[in-house]
Amino acid sequence: MKRVGRTRQEKDLLSKLSGMINYSEYIHANLVDVARTCGNKNCRCKIKGEKHISLYLTTTRKYGVRKMIYIPNKLEEEVRVMVARYFKIRDMIETVSDINLERALSKKK
Repeated sequence: MKRVGRTRQEKDLLSKLSGMINYSEYIHANLVDVARTCGNKNCRCKIKGEKHISLYLTTTRKYGVRKMIYIPNKLEEEVRVMVARYFKIRDMIETVSDINLERALSKKK
C-alpha cells in the first residue's frame, strides 16, 4: 500500500517498528527461573532447603526442538531487555496487522 493511504498512527507505528528491527537487538525466547539443589551435602540448598535459582532462556530451534540456555548473572539484565524488546516488536506487528485487516474488510463492503 502507498504511504498516502496510511493513518498517522500507522505511519508512526511502522517507523518505530522499523527502527527497533533494524537498529536494536532482540531475542525470540522466554525467560525461566529454575530452582535446583546442588550435590554439595553442606550447601544451604540441602541444609535449609534454599534452592539455587538460575535464569534460562527457552527457545524453539529448528525442527521444533525446545532448547534451554543458561544465562549467567552478568548477562541477565541485557538478556531480559532483548527478550522484552522482541515481545514489544511482536505486539506492534499485531497492531499493524489489525489495522490492515480492518482496512481490507472495509474495502470488502
